[in-house]
Amino acid sequence: MQKQIGATMLVAGTCIGGGMIALPMVLAKIGIIPSILIMILTWLIVYYTSIINLELHLQAGKGLTLGELGKKFSGKAAETIGNTSFKILSFALIAVYIDGGSSVIDSMLESNHSFDTIATIFTIFAITLLMFPIKILDYINRIIFIALVIVTTILIIGLISSVKWHDLPLFSSQINNITAWEILLPVAFTAFGFQGSIPSIVNYCNNDKKTLKKIFFLGSLIPALVYIIWTCSVLGVIHESNSEFYSQVVAGEIKIGELIKELSNIAEWHSVQILIWWISIFAIVTSLIGVSIALCHSIKSMLSSKISNAHVIRLAAPIITILPAYLIAILIPNAFITVMGFAGMILVIIAILLPVYLLGKADKPICSELKNSEITGLVVIAGVVIIVCELLNML
Repeated sequence: MQKQIGATMLVAGTCIGGGMIALPMVLAKIGIIPSILIMILTWLIVYYTSIINLELHLQAGKGLTLGELGKKFSGKAAETIGNTSFKILSFALIAVYIDGGSSVIDSMLESNHSFDTIATIFTIFAITLLMFPIKILDYINRIIFIALVIVTTILIIGLISSVKWHDLPLFSSQINNITAWEILLPVAFTAFGFQGSIPSIVNYCNNDKKTLKKIFFLGSLIPALVYIIWTCSVLGVIHESNSEFYSQVVAGEIKIGELIKELSNIAEWHSVQILIWWISIFAIVTSLIGVSIALCHSIKSMLSSKISNAHVIRLAAPIITILPAYLIAILIPNAFITVMGFAGMILVIIAILLPVYLLGKADKPICSELKNSEITGLVVIAGVVIIVCELLNML
């Protein structure tokens, strides 16, 4: 039971992070009712794809990286695609968390330090964190996640009490704007990106199919509920308190640090202001842990075949995991939404397209949910739509 709780928190904590903070910034473009429908639909897609990934691991007999699954069920080409996509996604997400965490801390401190300096300190913190064994990271993640849930609950109750529910921005004037959908769909999908941690969770839970299904169901449902309540509360409060700022959010002119700062300015109580800052930091750190663990594990496996010294591997793997993402965050100005959208496109390959392809190469499904091929086809179409949206954003 403890493993189930810890793994569920790891899944939920990986999701609830930079994505949660970013969602109001992109969902403001369509309004609250369409946002709720998008969150529910995205959750259903993500849960179904987690079952596809689980099926592959069960047939493999243990948790394997996507590249290893590709090699087992298809061959070298699938292995290369899996390994490359996973690393690109992980580096992109870690870059998002470094950029978002540094931006929030910069706005919170209002210091004279440059963004690069704060990002460097945040990066050193992340590298140090990854040097701990996974069991310790699990407990650290549990503590931070519990703190995140408590703080989020208190904050949302405070926000809800301030919202005039009869005057919510139910629909936005940009709901028919194709560009708004092109931006939000990849970001919304990325907000549920925990697939990279599936191999570690499968091994951690000893391939227990029943337990793992519960973990993926609850672990993805918790973020969906939190996202819906958080988005409604944040947009409702900002729409009521500062209509000009809300218009800037809809227009996409606001950075993540500015959004958090505005929320803290709206809060009249100093204690609530502190909660807003801490919820942002907790959310980003839990996601950072979830994504970094999976990538660091993969890099350790790669280094172990070339380096015999375990201490060198323990030091080198966290640095290799974090450093490229740090450079992305430093070199791309305001990288948060831009890189998050790009990550959504890569996540489609990792969570949907390649697993569905490998499923076709595997034996008869063990999981009963996968016997309806029509649902799988609809999920693939949804993934293709997300990729097309991000490609249009990049033009």
